[in-house]
Amino acid sequence: MDKIYSNSDIITSVLEGILSDANKKKMEESSLFISKWKKVVTSVKSVVNPDCGNTMYAHSQIIDVKDGTILLQVDHPGFIQLFETHKKYILRGLEMHVPQIKIKNMSYVLNKKNDYNTQREMTKEEVRKKLEEQYPEEKMSEINSEQQNFSQHRNFPPELEAIFSRMRESILTNDKKI
Repeated sequence: MDKIYSNSDIITSVLEGILSDANKKKMEESSLFISKWKKVVTSVKSVVNPDCGNTMYAHSQIIDVKDGTILLQVDHPGFIQLFETHKKYILRGLEMHVPQIKIKNMSYVLNKKNDYNTQREMTKEEVRKKLEEQYPEEKMSEINSEQQNFSQHRNFPPELEAIFSRMRESILTNDKKI
């Protein structure tokens, strides 16, 4: 009886032919390179942060190695600066541990998923709009009138009024005496 081959058997045999010893060697080299990369980067120490290397490794990923250049993807622009600061150390370490792969430079790609803009403070107008959305119009008009009454009827002690008037005059006349 003849043996019946399934599609997966045929695909497996074709792939085994394609993935010859040359590809296995490349896979072993890349595995060795990545393990040595981790060893070198995690060994980076800093006076400010003794765990600097582990942080750098955790926030970076090798994208490609081509023509003696490592292309790294990093999570934040600050890590680009850290890698540039420790670039000589990292390149020397790779040269020592993986001499067959001649690495001479490092390039970086920023991970576009993250937004690095810090949250800004709300402006007075934005706060007012938010309050108007939360409270009915009557309450907002009461709040506005209370704010206006408070700002118009400030009573300061005479000593402070004298100091404020001198300051006002010195600012308006560019006179340095206070």
